[in-house]
Amino acid sequence: MYALIVKTTFEASHVIPGHTGKCARLHGHTYRVEAEFVGEALDELGMVQDFSALRKALDDLLPDHRHLNDVLDVAPTAENIARWIYERLEMSGLPVTSVTVWETDRYGCRYTPSPTSVNQGGR
Repeated sequence: MYALIVKTTFEASHVIPGHTGKCARLHGHTYRVEAEFVGEALDELGMVQDFSALRKALDDLLPDHRHLNDVLDVAPTAENIARWIYERLEMSGLPVTSVTVWETDRYGCRYTPSPTSVNQGGR
């Protein structure tokens, strides 16, 4: 199994409604995003997928220089942003396994969906 990691950045503002700290006020970040994609087979060039195609898919959906409260249908926390990006990559048919969103050098969130249990109702 191969895991490809693509990194990019985007600039955006947001506020966290109901937050009692400084994130309740309008502010912005240079968000750093890492997306991981997997594959088992290599093509004739020896690649799972071209890095530039994965980067384009990621960059095309990121809301650069936007106010995230106007873009997302949920509170624009790092957790929700990571899941929002993951779901859109998955909907586009890409073999994404996780998305990490960094708001700062110290604070970030990785979203990885929970594995579905085969025996959910059998016990």
